[in-house]
Amino acid sequence: MKKDKKISVLLLGLIILYTISFLISNIITIKQISLPFGITMTSAVILFPIVYILSDVFSEVYGYRWSRNTRYIAFISNLFMVLIFTLVINLPSASTFTGQEALIQTLGSTPKVLFASLLAYLVGDFVNDKIFAKMKEKHTDTKGFGTRAILSSLFGELVDSSIFLPIVFLGVLPLNIIITMAITQVILKVSYEIIMLPITKLVIEKAKAYEKKI
Repeated sequence: MKKDKKISVLLLGLIILYTISFLISNIITIKQISLPFGITMTSAVILFPIVYILSDVFSEVYGYRWSRNTRYIAFISNLFMVLIFTLVINLPSASTFTGQEALIQTLGSTPKVLFASLLAYLVGDFVNDKIFAKMKEKHTDTKGFGTRAILSSLFGELVDSSIFLPIVFLGVLPLNIIITMAITQVILKVSYEIIMLPITKLVIEKAKAYEKKI
C-alpha cells in the first residue's frame, strides 16, 4: 500500500459504511427486542458488530491512524445528527402535524444516547484498538488476525456494554435485565464476529491487494 495521504475509493466507501452503521445503531438502540429464552436486547445489536469488524479492518489494512480518524468522523456526524434532531423537535409544529409526541419519544433520547455511545465507544474502541495493535506487533502479515480480532473485540465489547447500557437504561429497566442485556450483547456480538471472520479476512485480503495497486 502506498504511504501517501490519498484516500482511495475503497477506504472512502468503508468509512461511509462505518459511519452509516454507527448512526443507525444509535437511532434504533432505543427499541428493545425480544429474543428466544426471554432475552431482551437493544436493536443496535443488529448493526453495531459491523462497526467493530470495520474497526479491525481499518487497523489491519490502513493502520491505527485511520481507525482513530474514522472514529472521529463518525462522532462528528453523530453530533450533527443529534443537533438537527433536537432543532426539529423544538421548532413550532404546524397545525397539521400530529406526530410530535411520537417524534420526541423516538428521537428525543438521542442526546443521552450520543453521550453514552461517545463515552462507551471511545473507551471500548480504544481498548479494542490497543489490544489489536499490541498483538499485531508480532506479525507483519495477516497471520494471527482471527485471534487478535476476536480477543480485542471481546474486551472492547465488555467495556462498551458496561458503560453504554447503564447510562441509557438505568432507571428505565430493572438492573437484572440490564446486566443480562450486557452479557448477552457481548456474547452475540463476539459470536457474530466469529461467524463473519472468514468474510472479514476476505475483505482484508482484497483491500490490501486493491491498495497495493493504486
